[in-house]
Amino acid sequence: MHQTDDTYLIEQILAGNNRAFGDLVDKYQVRVFNFVLNILRNEEDAYEVVQDTFLKVHKSLNTFRNESKLSTWMLRIAYFACMTRLRKVKPNLVDIDNHSGHLNGNNVNEQSELNDMRSVLTKAMDQLSDDEKGIVTLFYYNEQSIKEICEITGLTDSNVKIILHRSRKKLNQALLKMGITEWAS
Repeated sequence: MHQTDDTYLIEQILAGNNRAFGDLVDKYQVRVFNFVLNILRNEEDAYEVVQDTFLKVHKSLNTFRNESKLSTWMLRIAYFACMTRLRKVKPNLVDIDNHSGHLNGNNVNEQSELNDMRSVLTKAMDQLSDDEKGIVTLFYYNEQSIKEICEITGLTDSNVKIILHRSRKKLNQALLKMGITEWAS
């Protein structure tokens, strides 16, 4: 239920079927929102960027060339909207725990440990530049391939690999500075 369904939705939207656009939003809004929130880490900004992203998708859908997956194309739009937002205003960072949904922990200790891990990872991610955060988010959180990251960001294969390598080193150094040795290296 992906490429052919997306093709059908695109055809319907371009034919003026507003319900089809609603279906497209329903299908992808959680994925786009989580992607944006992982980069911006501010729920209010994330909602605005997601709304802007879908407005741009609606306006630009006739330019989509089907050379990549629709989701990749939409994440590219969202990625650049995030980078623009981050360059304009450094948002007040909100702890990722407030947006991570329900914890799967069975007890208070497990939940506390998960919260601590998220807090440590959030602090480590703060050591990365906005572009590095975006690439790391695409690769690790959204599980995009190197090829898909290249399509989303417009970077070359080697640039993405270099950014990931440097980001891993920075994250390891940040974790070591915080005294976390079991995750580093």
